[in-house]
Amino acid sequence: MKKIAILTCLKATEICSGASCFVALNDRAAHFEAYKDEDVKIVAFFHCNGCKADYQNDLQYLEKVERVCKACPDVIHVGKCTYYQRDLCPVIEDMIKYFEAHGIKTVIGTH
Repeated sequence: MKKIAILTCLKATEICSGASCFVALNDRAAHFEAYKDEDVKIVAFFHCNGCKADYQNDLQYLEKVERVCKACPDVIHVGKCTYYQRDLCPVIEDMIKYFEAHGIKTVIGTH
């Protein structure tokens, strides 16, 4: 069974319910098509702590990413909401680097 986490933008939660990510996952559509013949389990659906968070000193953020790592996802899918003017958000880029440094694969894209 493939264990998946989904990372989204905190600001996007003002308008996003996450439903499109879950529909794509359940239908094995878009970036989840790679799992069409596999059972999957969502181990985390989480957000950054915002554009202005002090990520080096934000204890809540550090606790969050440690919890995600302890959930042992095989892969973290990064939502399309994490792009700003066609570029990946620098905060999200740092999060991706953190997870990849801890041996967790990341995939850019959900639905």
